[in-house]
Amino acid sequence: MPKLSPEILHLLDQSNTTKIVATTDEFGKPYAIASPYLHAGPEGELVHLELLEKSATNRNLLRSLWFDKKVSVTLVAADGSNYVIQGRPVKALISGPIFRRHYQDVRLLLGDADLAAVWLIEPEEVVNETYAVQKLEEEERFPFSVHLDRLAV
Repeated sequence: MPKLSPEILHLLDQSNTTKIVATTDEFGKPYAIASPYLHAGPEGELVHLELLEKSATNRNLLRSLWFDKKVSVTLVAADGSNYVIQGRPVKALISGPIFRRHYQDVRLLLGDADLAAVWLIEPEEVVNETYAVQKLEEEERFPFSVHLDRLAV
């Protein structure tokens, strides 16, 4: 499991970071949702709090766990930094002390709310998709690939 960088950990801690969990259904159809309660766990895993038992994301995560399928997490910072983390769900907690702690936190934040599962996602690959980083990498890898309109200006 790759270690999450300090920058990724910082993004996960920021309330203004957009956090998106993308899964696929049984037909391979993608499904992505904002996950405001996504954070890093103590062992370097991603922790997604799923509030609804019958949500498409919960069903898709369960299928990914059963059939060893990957999911994708995207983090977009206020400054435009953009990271994509590919990983696999490795555990769904539905009881016990960790679940109870998250359940209490959710109820403090949202009032009369439920918590269906605490999903643990093991990161396998982290890609910096920030435009400036990707543009520089593309220019280095393909130095002769330039749009003609840029040459004319």
